[in-house]
Amino acid sequence: MNLLLIEAAELGQIIPATDRRTMHVARVLGKARGDEVEAGLVVHQAFGRAPGSLGRARIEGLNGEGMVLDFVPEGEAPPLRPLRLLLGFPRPIQGTRLLKDLASLGVAEIILCGTELGEKSYLESDLWKKGEYRRAILEGAEQAANPRIPLVRREWSVRAALASMKAVAAEGEGVAQGEGAAGAATAEPDWAGGTRLCLHPDRGAPLLGSLAPSAPISLAIGSERGWTDAEIAELAASGFDLASMGDRILKTETAAVTSVAIVLSRLGFM
Repeated sequence: MNLLLIEAAELGQIIPATDRRTMHVARVLGKARGDEVEAGLVVHQAFGRAPGSLGRARIEGLNGEGMVLDFVPEGEAPPLRPLRLLLGFPRPIQGTRLLKDLASLGVAEIILCGTELGEKSYLESDLWKKGEYRRAILEGAEQAANPRIPLVRREWSVRAALASMKAVAAEGEGVAQGEGAAGAATAEPDWAGGTRLCLHPDRGAPLLGSLAPSAPISLAIGSERGWTDAEIAELAASGFDLASMGDRILKTETAAVTSVAIVLSRLGFM
């Protein structure tokens, strides 16, 4: 935990002794009443201004009942990366680790979708139904020491996911983009533009690492059995070009983390 994350509504309230943050502060950091720790207020948007979201949490109380915090703002969390991922719903046990990694890498938006060859029961697993995905992305944000968390949503099919992406892009057209260099740096990307890539083990597709994509970038990665021809056709109709990760068949989580790292490197973030 490189940054203690707090919801604004939790300030001045008792965070239970059983909360992992309370246990970390007391047992791992060895803090007591009156001490301070680096902290951030959770920001539920990948872009836009977030003044006072970084700072220090002052421990006003820490006992067997729990922990009470105050917050001293010192700075502003930088925006997430102009990258969104359309991801075939992974196995829940792998999905938790994967979402944590994607959040720590700074992916702005993650759309978990059902696929024709994917296991339908995954969409109804505790990863989603009990909100376990949220803890994963919070842990990823803690790891990266940035309180901004990615937008995560679930769609039942590739078609529904593409429709939702189009709707979000249309809504973003009316969002103010800010003024000057600072505004441009934090503005919501024009998701209708940029580069769209569908990863698929097609020998005729160019290698992802050989491309020079322009931001913002949308990546589509299939579930454990990959995309069907019909899904690839739907993605192509929505502007996605095929790209390959080489001649080895990768697990969904391996392909996701590796491809995100490659793209962020090409964009100059890594």
